[in-house]
Amino acid sequence: MHTLFARLFLPFAIALVVAGPAVAQTKNSPARAEAEGEFACGGEARDLPCAVALFFACAARQTEDACTRVGLTEIPKLADKPQPIEYAIDRTSTIRPEDVTDELRHLAWFRPGFLLVEAEARRCQPGVSCANEDWSDWQVYLRFEDGRYFVVYWRGDSEPETPPDIPDDFMPTPAPPPAEPEVPR
Repeated sequence: MHTLFARLFLPFAIALVVAGPAVAQTKNSPARAEAEGEFACGGEARDLPCAVALFFACAARQTEDACTRVGLTEIPKLADKPQPIEYAIDRTSTIRPEDVTDELRHLAWFRPGFLLVEAEARRCQPGVSCANEDWSDWQVYLRFEDGRYFVVYWRGDSEPETPPDIPDDFMPTPAPPPAEPEVPR
């Protein structure tokens, strides 16, 4: 029995250890989303590292084709022209029910089960090393549905001195104008 278990389980266990994480990056060895070319993971956001790679490809390329792969309907306008982006994932976490406080309950992108990816990224000039560029912090919120990851919200690097673009779905509905006071007659 022990030999059968070792023959069946050991190759699987070794494959898991050797394969490691699908994408391992650090600031010393970041991943790079090019402004053109083939998409990572065949263009499918079927696992979290692929979804993050496709999100940064969307930000680098600024095309509808790249952005719709992760569910974005608006293209992030981060620069005047498409530029490569280097990125490193710092941390990922799953939002738990107890994380959703009264102050956060109204946010459609902060729901139990959604994932938060915290990353650092820097934009580069095409064909040039990014080594001298500054890193900026990014947060990407995703949900998993029907075997794919979808970006529901992101914030991070944007045009200089402006806040990041917020999708229209997350903009507050304007309040109606106040009613005219009635004048007594």
